[in-house]
Amino acid sequence: MIHIRENALVVVNGSTENKAGEIRVYDGAVVRFRGDVTLRFGGLYMERNSLAVVSNNLIVELDAVLWRYAPGTLDVEGTIINYGQLNNEGEINIGRP
Repeated sequence: MIHIRENALVVVNGSTENKAGEIRVYDGAVVRFRGDVTLRFGGLYMERNSLAVVSNNLIVELDAVLWRYAPGTLDVEGTIINYGQLNNEGEINIGRP
């Protein structure tokens, strides 16, 4: 399990693959994935007013979960490919700004 606590800033240089467990981004935290993000099993949960940015593609496999709670933002500068569960209560932006 990875917990990115309130108001933290995390930058991951390279691709990310979650094979089990969860990545939880708490209120006010910012995480930037500079590469592809693949969720194979487990999930990525973005709480309240957190921000997550994926520089390339986001892939949610069949046994994975992505949850964007309100009112925060998820920016995916590439493509979202979803085979699993994707829930959005906040804002998801796709494409380069």
